[in-house]
Amino acid sequence: MIAERLRLLRREKGLSKRDLVSKIPLNYSTYANYESGFREPNSEVLQMLSRHYSVSIDFLMGASDNRKKADEIAILTEDENTHIIKYRNLDQHGRELVDFVLEKESERITFLNTRFEQTPAQDDKWITLKVYHQRASAGIGCYLSDDSDSDYEEMKFAATQVSERADFCVRIKGESMEPKICDGDIVFVKAVPKVEPDNVGIFVYDGDAYCKRLRIDQKKGEIILESLNKSFAPKQIAHPDMLKTVGLVIGIAE
Repeated sequence: MIAERLRLLRREKGLSKRDLVSKIPLNYSTYANYESGFREPNSEVLQMLSRHYSVSIDFLMGASDNRKKADEIAILTEDENTHIIKYRNLDQHGRELVDFVLEKESERITFLNTRFEQTPAQDDKWITLKVYHQRASAGIGCYLSDDSDSDYEEMKFAATQVSERADFCVRIKGESMEPKICDGDIVFVKAVPKVEPDNVGIFVYDGDAYCKRLRIDQKKGEIILESLNKSFAPKQIAHPDMLKTVGLVIGIAE
């Protein structure tokens, strides 16, 4: 079980074995034996790995599925306890609906609060994706075109859960999405016909391509492309029929 947990935690971090041992005081063969199950780490090594991954030793050893240490377990608020009681009273359909919303919101917040690490996730496995030269924020894009003359280059990226979900990449121009997405960044894009509100996507409107967060003002019935950088004014979509969704931004190539 220790070997399985070590492999799980390392891959979640997007690290190869050699990447990991460069960050901790263990040599490659010793750590490799831990993951292979040929050796088990002693108490000192378990404590070191527990600190490195910020998980409990019980989780590392497979004695518990709770990753948090005893002193890190949160005390629930009154509202959180109320929500749990309501959830337990739901039928199967209600629970599936709540689970779906929580998962989507968790993905959205994770993207807004985190710059994805793009280090090798599968022992130095790499994937090749198209990176379009037509930068989002200026000029119409043909990101979904199969035209061989489309302006793109093929680049290799470390294989992670994020990069492997992407259909292509787009270079970003400008500072309107800082501090999360910066000028010159390459973003991973999943080709979808529709982006849900409050998610970041690549859009084409009135001949211009944008990397923006989609907002819907239900009261006014307005569609807005919003910048994360508050110094940039939001762009209201006066003609919704002219707005084309290119794809959902799911990560950033480091």
